[in-house]
Amino acid sequence: MEYNDLITRVQQVPVDVPDADAILGSMRRTVRRRELRRRTLLSSAFVLAVGVAMALPLATSHGTSELTLAERVSRSLDVRPNDIPAPLLGYQHSMHNRQILTLI
Repeated sequence: MEYNDLITRVQQVPVDVPDADAILGSMRRTVRRRELRRRTLLSSAFVLAVGVAMALPLATSHGTSELTLAERVSRSLDVRPNDIPAPLLGYQHSMHNRQILTLI
């Protein structure tokens, strides 16, 4: 008799099953939350990577930079105060040489 009593009690208890809209809404919120978390994490990682990439050359240079070949040559030449800088002087000589070759 106890078994029959349990069956009747179970049949009398209302079952609270959420409807399909509630289940789908909960799933959408979960998916949206995960997507937002993933995007936030990816954008933070991207900003961090760009920041490190931009700061790394500044940290390694310590304010000193290597001179280019033209700058080293220009510093080794004696320049009089009224002369133009060596690269411009070289350009002027090359233009003069081109004019001479054109005439020849």
